[in-house]
Amino acid sequence: ISVTATFRGGGYLIPNENTGAVSMMASLLRSGGTTTMTAEEVDEAFAFLAATSDVSGGGTTVTATLNSLSSNFEKSFDLFLNMLQNPAFQASRVSLEKDSALEGMKQRNDESSAVLRRENTTMLFGDSYMGRNITQETLESIGVDILRSTHQSIVNPTNLVLSISGDFDKENMLAYLSTKLHGWSPGSLSSSPPDVASSYVPGVYYIHQDVPQGGVRICIRTLRLGDPDVEAAEVMNYILGGGGFSSRITQTVRSDEGLAYSAGSQFSPGVWSDGLWAAGYESKSETVALAAKLVFDEINRIKTELISDEDLALAKNATIEQFPSMFKSKSDTLGVFVSDYLTNRDSSYWETYRNKIKGVTKEDVRRVANKILKPEEMFVLVVGNWDKIKVGDVDGRANMNDIKEIIGGDITELPLRDPLTLEIKNQ
Repeated sequence: ISVTATFRGGGYLIPNENTGAVSMMASLLRSGGTTTMTAEEVDEAFAFLAATSDVSGGGTTVTATLNSLSSNFEKSFDLFLNMLQNPAFQASRVSLEKDSALEGMKQRNDESSAVLRRENTTMLFGDSYMGRNITQETLESIGVDILRSTHQSIVNPTNLVLSISGDFDKENMLAYLSTKLHGWSPGSLSSSPPDVASSYVPGVYYIHQDVPQGGVRICIRTLRLGDPDVEAAEVMNYILGGGGFSSRITQTVRSDEGLAYSAGSQFSPGVWSDGLWAAGYESKSETVALAAKLVFDEINRIKTELISDEDLALAKNATIEQFPSMFKSKSDTLGVFVSDYLTNRDSSYWETYRNKIKGVTKEDVRRVANKILKPEEMFVLVVGNWDKIKVGDVDGRANMNDIKEIIGGDITELPLRDPLTLEIKNQ
């Protein structure tokens, strides 16, 4: 039997000075013991029952899972509920959690790819709950009192959506759950996440690191869920860069030119605020600019030329064929519907999804490309050896000033920030 308890509420409820409290609270629900059992006793009990449980906290939800044998489900569920309802936040485990988080922070400038991900997120979402990162100062601010208040505000029945699949009788399970959850204090309903506005100024940005390859992200904020052009944008992005080896960015940058091992794009409609379109790749320093120019060439091509019938058919068929994988198991199906419920998606959306994809035309692809792919509203973020990257390839096909001209704006250096404070070093 598989159980997923999803609670409304996440990082957006926490002030900046306590960033990280939700993820730490969630982790310690599982690892920090209960008011009646030490952390070690909880671990031993799960092992004895051959059950597994995990709790994670993010920007908008806290999710707890339980996987148990049907033969001892009731004992496992009792332990699961005790863990959720009565956390002890055992001092030794809190200390261990903080030590682990601190070690992770110390290493976050070690890999240029990690720097790229962090700074790209900050560029997109600023100091909102979607863009901020835990620091040593915010870590030290999270005491047991913060953990308890965070737990009380989120982990309660009013915020709970419970999904269960496996070997059980439905009516008996509903009756059992009604009895088990009856005495849990309701608590208050979490507010909806706030809108997160775009925080970046279009242009070219770079962080200098002496590494042999440059990592690149080309980004723009785009559509929200519910926009009538979402399905056309999915098809468009599949052709442009989201369709693996069949996509144009991958073919041009990787297969034809051999400039990157992996290159492509993604389109993610936003739930509570504008979504995202992004292209990315890693290339040796001298060809970073050339690869970027090729990406923008493909953006311009899909905006100006009608795609072929073959490209359209491939993208639509692949999207439709991938659709059933979302529902390949009962737990996956429940996950989709829980997510839809929490994000207020129209309950009939999936019934018409395939027909919406089938209805996308070549003209729709070009129109939506022009609607969302506007270079003058994009930013390019580069992490790598800027002295080599800026001059471009030896054949003179492209340099970073050429990319600046495509986007407009300036070329701006972003100094590497201290890994513990995230403040600019030497300032």
